[in-house]
Amino acid sequence: MQKTLWILITAAALVVVPACKKEPAADVQAQQQVDEAMKRLEEAERQAAEARRQLEEAQQRAAQAEQQRQLDEARRKLEQAQKQAADARRQLEQARQKAAQTSPAGAAPAEGAQSAAQPATGSPSPATTSVAPAPPAPKPVTAPAGTQIVIRTNTTLSTKDLKNGDTFTATLQQPLVVDGVTIAPRGAVVEGVVVESDPGGRVKGVAQLSIALRSLQTVEGKVDIQTGSYAVEAKSSVKKDVTRGAIMTGVGAAVGAIAGGGRGAAVGAGVGAGAGTATAMATRGEPATIPAESVLTFQLKTPVTVTVH
Repeated sequence: MQKTLWILITAAALVVVPACKKEPAADVQAQQQVDEAMKRLEEAERQAAEARRQLEEAQQRAAQAEQQRQLDEARRKLEQAQKQAADARRQLEQARQKAAQTSPAGAAPAEGAQSAAQPATGSPSPATTSVAPAPPAPKPVTAPAGTQIVIRTNTTLSTKDLKNGDTFTATLQQPLVVDGVTIAPRGAVVEGVVVESDPGGRVKGVAQLSIALRSLQTVEGKVDIQTGSYAVEAKSSVKKDVTRGAIMTGVGAAVGAIAGGGRGAAVGAGVGAGAGTATAMATRGEPATIPAESVLTFQLKTPVTVTVH
């Protein structure tokens, strides 16, 4: 019995040992399969990336092709519109020629010529030729006195920098229109002149600036104009001058009192008052200014006639 059991154990060992020897080979094969699968995955990802790149390039080419198609379509529509405009222009010219031929002004002379040339037998009159209407003659347009001219100053005008007779330029803010006809468009150049530039400086005086317009660029060219003046004054400096004079009077009185008592005070006060008055007269107040971009309105003093073609 024990011998039989030993034989069975030995046989089982002979079966198990070869099986254990085969397990490492199976692990190597499985690892190889994993590596192969990994390589296939990497190749598939590479192919997918390549396909994605090709797709993007195809989309870009498609977008460019669509843009080119749209450009060609727009060009075709433009050519059609130009052709239609040319046809319409030709039809308009034909209509004008027909209107000139059938107008009463042109028909009356033709009828008179036909009656004069037609013989008594009633033979047909010769064909008449149409004459294109003459262009309209130049038309004089007059802006009457009192017409308003609205301008916009280009630079700041000040008694600090300007003197009588100096000139300046401005821009026409509103078109000058007479009876529906524009004789000077908006933006036209306007030339002005300083009528009076008084920087002030007297005890009771303030700076004053007065300007007027003297020329305007019209559709016919530059024309001379005469307008009323526009005047501005600086803020009054009388209060400052009086205060300055009072201070000088007090200072003079104090000095006189120190020097000679009551009489010296009186004399000093007179001297101080004189000095204060002289100081006020020698000191100029704020200048009178018209800021840049100011919109001013003038009126024509005399009519202005412009020939409009």
